[in-house]
Amino acid sequence: MTFGSGALRTMLAWKVARAWTAGALLATALTTSLAGSAPAVAQVAPAEDKDIAGVIASLEPEFYCVFDVLSQTNAFYDIADVWVAPDPDQADIDSADKVLTDAVQQCADSYDWSDEVQELGATVGVHGSVVEVVTDDMVLAGVKEDQLQGVFDMLGDLDEDDTKAFVEASWVDDHAFKKKMYRALVRFGMPNEDKALENSMLVLESSVMTADAIAKWMDVKKIDVAAAETSPPRPTNKSGKTANAAPRPPKLELTATGTGWYVAPGGYLVTNAHVVEGCKLVTLKGGAELQVLNAQPDEDLALLKGVTEVAPLSLRDGRSARLAEDVLIAGYPLGGILSSGINVTVGTVSALAGLGDDPKRFQFTAPVQPGNSGGPVLDTSGHVIGVVVSKLNAMNIQDQIGDIPQNVNFGIALPSLIDFLKGNDVPYAPKISDTHIDKVDLAELARESTVLLQCYQ
Repeated sequence: MTFGSGALRTMLAWKVARAWTAGALLATALTTSLAGSAPAVAQVAPAEDKDIAGVIASLEPEFYCVFDVLSQTNAFYDIADVWVAPDPDQADIDSADKVLTDAVQQCADSYDWSDEVQELGATVGVHGSVVEVVTDDMVLAGVKEDQLQGVFDMLGDLDEDDTKAFVEASWVDDHAFKKKMYRALVRFGMPNEDKALENSMLVLESSVMTADAIAKWMDVKKIDVAAAETSPPRPTNKSGKTANAAPRPPKLELTATGTGWYVAPGGYLVTNAHVVEGCKLVTLKGGAELQVLNAQPDEDLALLKGVTEVAPLSLRDGRSARLAEDVLIAGYPLGGILSSGINVTVGTVSALAGLGDDPKRFQFTAPVQPGNSGGPVLDTSGHVIGVVVSKLNAMNIQDQIGDIPQNVNFGIALPSLIDFLKGNDVPYAPKISDTHIDKVDLAELARESTVLLQCYQ
């Protein structure tokens, strides 16, 4: 199969049926942990495969490039939803196929991929997306993280026949095999519930498919593990420029998360200055590195730049927030506790000034939590009228007045945001708010352009 337009449709039709590459490469390809920047596959490689594991770790940016590109806009939801749907709509397949093709092309340009490697990169992107989305759904359904970890622990117990069943998709109609797997999953801690077990099988399938693609990739590129350096220089594209994707430097720890949103073509993002303060590295959820172009603590605004061409949100042209108007807040609150997907809340503008009558702030009632900082405040036309910046410290106010305030949250007013963008020569797009968009469509609009930011120190 040559990669190109229609590749996702081809994968769906064939279920990517390919011969299994036997041997130690399975275990060594499964090196990414649940907490890693790439899709979760397994916890560690066996001791005897440390050399291969080192090579895989060093090449991880290339292996997971497609997934990283998809994660920058949450496009992995579109891919995964089509893959797991029993009878996906043709329009959804076509849309997801275009998203995948664009992501592969971006990576192919950076790493000079052949058609065969493009196919393998697409496979990793698709199945990494499935692992990401299905595990998110399982957590939302009440599966605990230690139970979920059991699915990945179980990967090390799969024998060659098991992996072949997943790679060739023969397990779907093999009731005896599924029964065997269900028993093993329960033994590894998964709840004995139909939905949890069915989702676990999808995670197992996609984890094995990811590993199989990586193993084939190593074979295609004829990687000599014994001779390969464990930390090779970053790959370059045809023009000689350094490729976009990169792993985070070693010994940095994820210390905080926040929200950002695309404001102009070229990968420009806006967030709060306090979200990136003290960060030695800022990345998107998939691990793609972002450049901090400017941060202004006095305004609490920061401008970042990524490598993707995501459709930016538009700013409202004209007046800023209006008293009592409806707003939608998008962001990633309480990273690691709530869903790792985007979270939206709705409310109204309740005051046109912040604490101490600060005219650079406004107040709204839509609930926000830590992690929402930097997210967009949208009006009912889908245009940005401010940036989430803070919430009132309810416990401090209770100590002072003996009562807990409700839904007192603050945003950076539109004039301050516009001045910041103009001062940085950002080509943002103002638009008149003369239409009303349904909340469901507003949420979808926000989801496409709002991203999770990760701060490493």
